[in-house]
Amino acid sequence: MRALVTGISGFVGGHLTEHLIDQGDVVVGLSASGRWPRELEHLGRTARIERFDLVEGAEGDLADLIKRKNPEVIYHLAAWSNPQKSVSDPRGTWALNLGGSLNLLEAARASGVKPRIVLVGSGVSYGNPASEWIPVTESCPVRPNNPYAASKAAVDLLGIQHYLAHQTNVVMVRPFNHAGPRQSPTYALAGWAHQIALIEAGRGERLEVGNLDVTRDFTDVRDVVRGYRLLARNGQAGEIYNLGSGQGVRLSGALEYLCSLAKTSITVHVDPARVRPVDQPLLIADASKLKAAVGWAPRFSIEQTLADMLEDARKANPGLRPGL
Repeated sequence: MRALVTGISGFVGGHLTEHLIDQGDVVVGLSASGRWPRELEHLGRTARIERFDLVEGAEGDLADLIKRKNPEVIYHLAAWSNPQKSVSDPRGTWALNLGGSLNLLEAARASGVKPRIVLVGSGVSYGNPASEWIPVTESCPVRPNNPYAASKAAVDLLGIQHYLAHQTNVVMVRPFNHAGPRQSPTYALAGWAHQIALIEAGRGERLEVGNLDVTRDFTDVRDVVRGYRLLARNGQAGEIYNLGSGQGVRLSGALEYLCSLAKTSITVHVDPARVRPVDQPLLIADASKLKAAVGWAPRFSIEQTLADMLEDARKANPGLRPGL
């Protein structure tokens, strides 16, 4: 398939591009910077990257670009993707997440190309569901408690509206927490892996953490992007699909496993400054709708994901500042 990936230079964008190329797809991507980061420079040999800002760029210019590239599918990943940082910049979050998505959908409609569009939302849009909604199905009411979650819920509504009003060939997916190699250390699991790598290298003294009394549904990013491609091929237009492992991982347990893989003893310190003011104590996906529709199931265990993340952190620049 001919694929256009927005946000191609990001964490998920890089993994998606690798997967699409492995499947024989032709890939072109959009990035506000128009450059590959160092860890993704290898993709420049097989995928083209175009500079385009979904907030500042003109809809007409984007429509022309889509017409020229003539993609069969657009994967819309470009977003302000950190829930906690969205609290400090709600306007920027809404501008990119909702405004950028509107710009893309309207440009695709104006282009006349009629590609399949995979709109990526988020499982955090469900907020803190009541116990009767755990694991969370797509019927659970959305109750977002931060700008990121709210803007992603709005993107889902935008996709539905476009499908009903314009017959846009769009499918919405709500991935729950995902992790894997090359993830930014501003996220908990990746941050811990980087801190452990620094301690092993003699460049850190202790591992700083926040709230560990939280249970999350973590899916390996390599399983996530495989799900996106399956939805692009076989998902039903106008529908929303949860994407998650269906298994709850307690952060304290994930930390214990990571520390067991360390090459030296690790001292853990709970830093009150890292405890989030708004958090979700329990969030687990019911992805049975996705599995029934496209035959997706996760292949990576959380143990394999954590081991791969730690090995990636050991190979990365040890000068990176540790995350959470």
